[in-house]
This record gives sequence, C-alpha cells and structure tokens, in this order.
Amino acid sequence: MADLCLWLSGLRGVPEDDLGAVLPRYWGCGRAERLTAGSSLEVAGRLLGFNGLLPAAALLAESEGIATEGHWVIALEPVAFRGQAGRAVLQPLPGLEEAAAAALFTSAVEHMADTPWTLRRGARRWYVLTTDTPDLHCPDPEQVWGREPLALQVTGTDARRWNAFLNELQMLLAAHPVNQDVDADGQEPWCLFWAWGEGRLPAARPIPRWQTVAAEADYLQAAARWLGLPLSYPKALQAAVKLPDDLLWVWSGAWLYPDAAKSFAALVPALQSLWRSGGRLECLTGVLASGGIERLTLRRTDRWRFWRGPARPGHALPGGW
Repeated sequence: MADLCLWLSGLRGVPEDDLGAVLPRYWGCGRAERLTAGSSLEVAGRLLGFNGLLPAAALLAESEGIATEGHWVIALEPVAFRGQAGRAVLQPLPGLEEAAAAALFTSAVEHMADTPWTLRRGARRWYVLTTDTPDLHCPDPEQVWGREPLALQVTGTDARRWNAFLNELQMLLAAHPVNQDVDADGQEPWCLFWAWGEGRLPAARPIPRWQTVAAEADYLQAAARWLGLPLSYPKALQAAVKLPDDLLWVWSGAWLYPDAAKSFAALVPALQSLWRSGGRLECLTGVLASGGIERLTLRRTDRWRFWRGPARPGHALPGGW
C-alpha cells in the first residue's frame, strides 16, 4: 500500500484563519488534527524520526564530507540586505569564486583560533562546530528570507556569547581586502551571516516512518542521504503511474488562494494513483500564522474535493505526532 505524506510547506493560510479551517478548504472531509510545531525544521524533524528539531546544519555538513561526530553544529548562511517594497529584507547570497572564498576562510580561521568555536567551509556556506551544547536557538530560514529580520533574533542563555563571536567574525570579513574589492565593484560583500539549523546528530540513526523522500530543499535531501533513504523528485512524481510506498513528498511552492487550483491540478495524477492502490494520504500545512500546523488524513472512502462550496468539516482536534 502506497501511503503518502504530502507536506505543503508553502501553504500558510491567512492570519485570520483558525486551526481546522485551512486544509479543509483545499481537500474536503477527513480526520483533521492540529499539531504543535514552531518551525519547518521541527516539522521535518518529527516526520523523519528525530522527535524534535532537525539538526539541519550537521546534516548539511556531513553531506559535504565534514565529520561532525561528537560536535554541535550551526550553519552560517551568507546573506545581504536587499530593498523590497520599501523595506530592507534579508536574502541569501550565492557562493564566492574559489580563490576569494579560500582567502576569507583562511583569515577567519587564523583570527578565531583562540575561541571555542571551530570553523569549517562548505561549498556555499560555512559551519561552526563545538564539543559543547550551547543554549542557542535560531530562527528557521523560512521565517527569515524576504522579511525584515529585526524581530527574529537568536535566543538562549548563550546568545550574547554567540553574537559577540559572530559580530567579530563579520567585522573581520568586512574589512578584508577581498570584500573591499567586491564592495568597490558595486557587488554585495560576503561578510554577513544568518545562523541556523543548530544541533547535533543522534548517536543512533532514527528509523522514520516515511521510507522515500521527495524534496527540493538541500537540508531535506541531506537528511535523506544520512538516513539512507531513497530520494525522488517532485516533478517526476506528478505524472507517476505508481507512487513509492511510504513516501514523504515535500511540496515547497507557495499555495496562495488565487493560485491554488493550478497547484492542485498538478497533483491530481499522483493522487489518483494513490487512491487506486488503496493508499492513505496525510496532508500537512506549513507553519500557520495562528501557530502550529494542520494535518488532514484521508482514505479512499473519504469525501475529498477541491474548493467545492463553503462547507467545512469543523475545527481540527488536538493530535499527536
């Protein structure tokens, strides 16, 4: 039986939506539940068996050949402030040319040699490792990109110590000749970072319920590889005659109400193959403005529809992962 978990991570609803009101608008009647989740990394961690936040930074580092055993890891994503609708919003930067990236990293490692934080360099981001487990909690990037991040700060008892380290690193890089030349050319200097994905890998690898992963996000692909799960790709699944069994399919595109019909139509062939096999669908929203996420579980015998009238099956009941 090909059970499917369809995580519509881009489906946010609108701020005035109550829990229990979002997924029924899209799907119809099934068992609706509300689940506690503060970020997409927590949803991913729950779905993949980590029972909490996904240690995305450690998983990404491992996927780049950086050994993290025994270490707590946090990712440093290079960012820039860009103007958007009269606001200064945060956007990720692409990687640098190799020689420039190596020069910046060498200077950073030398300057920070006496700190308890160890720097490692990946293809497009840096990683910070430590043998301690700091009390540090960073906002999920999906809460940050394209927004003004001033209200989204690092929290925890070690936040001040971490911020001092990060500020010193960023000031060092801003003054580096590589970034001075980049700035003189009118380009964005590579000296600001957004920290995210903190955590350490568990000693024993989890055994997730979902045994195939289809996702575009690099941290989810890294998680699947570390867990030894097969990877599929969302575009290939849309026209699939038969879906893999126990599939976690992450649909990362935005599900805005005016565009929802088009998004739904792209899923119809795959869902029809699911119903023919007698499978079950678990559908999840992204983290909603009202807090938490919704899960709607449908079987073949459930009434399912798309945007067919205003009827709702009622509010979602509290559920468990």
